[in-house]
Amino acid sequence: MTYEDYKQNLYLELNRQLDGTSKQLVVIAEGTANEEIAVETSGGFMCSQSLSLWYLYDQCCRYELSDQAKTICEYFERVHLVEEIEKLDNVTIWATNLEKSAEKLEEKGIPYISIGDIAVYFKFYDEVYEVCKEDGENWPYDFIRPVCKKHLEQWGLTEQELFDKAKYFDVSERLQTVLDTSKDAVFRGLGTYEKLLPDTYGIYSISGENGIGMMFYPEGLCQIAQRLGGDLFVIPISNDNILVCSKNDHNLEKLQEAVKMKSKEDGLYGRTPLHVSDLVYQFDAHNLTLQPATVQIEKKMKHTAR
Repeated sequence: MTYEDYKQNLYLELNRQLDGTSKQLVVIAEGTANEEIAVETSGGFMCSQSLSLWYLYDQCCRYELSDQAKTICEYFERVHLVEEIEKLDNVTIWATNLEKSAEKLEEKGIPYISIGDIAVYFKFYDEVYEVCKEDGENWPYDFIRPVCKKHLEQWGLTEQELFDKAKYFDVSERLQTVLDTSKDAVFRGLGTYEKLLPDTYGIYSISGENGIGMMFYPEGLCQIAQRLGGDLFVIPISNDNILVCSKNDHNLEKLQEAVKMKSKEDGLYGRTPLHVSDLVYQFDAHNLTLQPATVQIEKKMKHTAR
């Protein structure tokens, strides 16, 4: 069963099981690499935690669809006030493929900006702590909502202005990121295409709760740049993680070739929904700017032609 077929079948079953209740199914960031589902109560005042559709698809072979839907509905029992979630300081940055997702983002009224071949959009991410009845401890529960154009109107901000604010928000406690410096980090990102690189030393993997959205937080990249001693190449591998390395120590053309081969493989094995970018990006640690690095290839080719 393809990812798209699974989604449609799951929606039908969930709506069947929710029929007659005060809840309705909602899809968050529909059409992006980070699609999630949740429920809203009547009137839209309360919403549940959300679940990744790709994660559910990955797990579906273990369950009958009706049983999986029942488990999902039980997960959706925990709800929280929407107005407590949809606050400016809860805005987080997410990313998806521009070509594949722009039409759906516009259709759903979700603001975004384009950087290279990536559409950068936003979600509210609120971590709510509640006391567990069994042991009295505080346990966190994540509630996610899409940032829509109506929110920009409320705040009096443009898409670019929101991005310029949100990228400097302190989200370290909410969006945990993990820097993987192990020898296997490149293989887990590029698979066998790591062999296309002359040297994988000094290439690290970063994973985060907002997928590759962490690459758009300049202060985090700056810390890594300081560790590696200069500007960075940033390589979005899927919606889950990025690879980073020093620009001074690695060859852009080889990195770009490995990325394109990995992209083709994702298409062959049905992982297209997780694919975000075909480009290598460069991070300027002095100016704190991120842009596609392919422009340097073009300049080099023009110089050679002379």
